[in-house]
Amino acid sequence: MMRKWNRLPALLLAMVLALGLTSAAFAAESRGYADVEKHWGKEYIDTVTEKGLIDGKTAAAFAPDENMTRAGLVLALYRLAGSPANAADAQNPFADVADDAKYKDAVLWAYGQGIIAGKTADTFAPDGSVLRQEIAKILNVFAAKQMKKDRLTNRVDELSGYPDAAEVASWAKECMNWAVASEFIQGTGEGRLDPNGTATRAQVAIILCRYLDDNATGDASKDDPRNQDCTKENELLVVSFGTSFNDNRVATIKAIEDGLEKAFPDYDVRRGFTANIIIEHVYRRDGEQIDDVKEALDRAVKSGVKNLLVQPTHLMNGYEYGDLRNLLEKKYAGKFESIKIGAPLLTSDDDFAKVAKAMVDATAGAVKDDKTAVCWMGHGTSADSHSIYAKMQQVLKDAGNANHFIGTVEAAPLAEDVVQMVKEAGYEKVILRPMMIVAGDHANNDMADESDDESWYSVFTAAGLEVVECQINGLGEIKAVRDLLADHAKAAVDLKDAGIISQPNPENPDNEEEPKVLADGVYSIEVECEQSMFKIDSCELTVKDGQMTAKLVLGSESFDKMFAGNKNAAKLAAEGVVEGVAADGKTTFTLPVAGLDKALDYAAHSVKKDEWYDRTLTFISPEAE
Repeated sequence: MMRKWNRLPALLLAMVLALGLTSAAFAAESRGYADVEKHWGKEYIDTVTEKGLIDGKTAAAFAPDENMTRAGLVLALYRLAGSPANAADAQNPFADVADDAKYKDAVLWAYGQGIIAGKTADTFAPDGSVLRQEIAKILNVFAAKQMKKDRLTNRVDELSGYPDAAEVASWAKECMNWAVASEFIQGTGEGRLDPNGTATRAQVAIILCRYLDDNATGDASKDDPRNQDCTKENELLVVSFGTSFNDNRVATIKAIEDGLEKAFPDYDVRRGFTANIIIEHVYRRDGEQIDDVKEALDRAVKSGVKNLLVQPTHLMNGYEYGDLRNLLEKKYAGKFESIKIGAPLLTSDDDFAKVAKAMVDATAGAVKDDKTAVCWMGHGTSADSHSIYAKMQQVLKDAGNANHFIGTVEAAPLAEDVVQMVKEAGYEKVILRPMMIVAGDHANNDMADESDDESWYSVFTAAGLEVVECQINGLGEIKAVRDLLADHAKAAVDLKDAGIISQPNPENPDNEEEPKVLADGVYSIEVECEQSMFKIDSCELTVKDGQMTAKLVLGSESFDKMFAGNKNAAKLAAEGVVEGVAADGKTTFTLPVAGLDKALDYAAHSVKKDEWYDRTLTFISPEAE
């Protein structure tokens, strides 16, 4: 997940250097503009000026509250791209871009890249204020070009929640949705997008810093999403939670997959992530398509895979492992000739011993004296499998590694508990390292972020302990760990014979019991509505070929349209709006019904107020009394 700009200074430095900014730009002193010292955007303005992205208006003033010009934005992005040389024969199509303008090369470069277009065929309007939706479009194409793509998109609708979403121009809608989803552009104080509004120079500084932050995790092109159709009868599906941190994904998950590919030459090795929020983040930012587990399994079925081997990279048999087992058993057991599954990393006593040794060996070189402890940060879980942390602590202690301590982010022992254990044992210095397969968001932010008062670094430092080093390395970087996962895959058993305790997440809707299927026919049913002003007279449910529709009769003519979805989606809907049929003081709607005995979102349009309103309906199964 994306964090505030100041969360990742070292990674940002590496990223911007990779984009080609000169070292001189980084060495520059903050200019100390008088009109910035007490400005709310000082941190971001200092950043973009130190990096040479945005110049001051004068030697003494930045003018943070003046509108950013079109030329100013393009010049900042040109510099961010490393001020690439333009083709010698590049023609200037814009009469209002002078040959001696400092932004000329930037405009010609951006025009040649397709990042910008003119206001007309021969004018650019360089001094005109750049609009918020123009920023979204320009930044989107710029970001895409850095990924060697034409466009970057977001597949989840983020605009419908804004009251002025309909004001976004058609040419900017996809880019604005992307920019909002990426948190580069956020709503105004009134909760509006204001697509035709302007942005100040300080606001653009924030947008650029957010963009830098989001792109500070390495080169996605080094990864292999392994989302190709299979060509063999055997597939090894590697299931991981996932991470949006590109470099660490390559160093851990990809490294595990590569090792399994060598160990299983007769199998197509494919990837499935369980965290859809990470999948969407990587797709939105890098244009890299990673399958979730269902997509990966459906792809295997479509490809004609006969023998499926599933190897999770999960640390334990927690909720994710339980969800995976549940999915395979309920949805896919009959779609392959065989399904085998390997054990999570920490399953047997031998697993704990091997991983404990690997952890100690990986950090041994950093421990320089007997006053230094190694503190491992696990994730933690509310599942019963949380006990693996206490067990690993005991295994480390029994093996003579008393200077190793384990805590978690989301359950006991927390950072404060580990601090107490370390101090009581007489240690004065600590090395922090994640006890996770990948070193992603938690490692970089919850563990190592010096600016976050709640990070492990800050908690340990505040307690008077010296943090010698934060090692941003996942367990997947350790060869012994990768080899152990390969051993688990080799020892995989038939799904029906897996003796490991499986605890699916009770909050995962996929784990709900399958609803009863009604036979085709017509049923008179009851409908409940959470909004008391919505008077339902009667409802007739029709079931045909597994699809359900309801003839819903309202006891008034107050509403003339309905929609299956919330009011924001209804406002933007190009299709799916159901017109009511009014007669004798009642209105009838024929609506799709996605399920019975559960709350469903609908929207109803008021005739009197000409507004859409949310309505939550529950269609009661005729069997449920």
